[in-house]
Amino acid sequence: MDSRIGLDYIVENREYISKLGAALDTNNAVVKKQVFELLSALCAYNADGYARAIETLEFYKNLKNERYRFKIVINELEKATNVEYQAALLAFINCVIISVTSLQDRIRIRNEFIGAKIIQIS
Repeated sequence: MDSRIGLDYIVENREYISKLGAALDTNNAVVKKQVFELLSALCAYNADGYARAIETLEFYKNLKNERYRFKIVINELEKATNVEYQAALLAFINCVIISVTSLQDRIRIRNEFIGAKIIQIS
């Protein structure tokens, strides 16, 4: 199947946000890796896909009563032991930052990650 069809489906159907957000609420790193890869693809696909990816993180943030939308990414990066999963998380972070057209928005998002303590991860 053409991946554009699947991405279009997710972009056009807002209810998919809750499905992706709920899929992040698992201990299975393989599932989370696949969700983050899909969110990365959405970010790179178009502006609406980017919005859906961010909305998914907002959904998860509210689901878990977190304060910051990128906290899951930072938490997963801190505890991940699988290099492929770490790479998927870093790729997602890069997609979130570079998929924004405005320099000011890129700086704001970068600062959100810095505020969430991404620099302290070693």
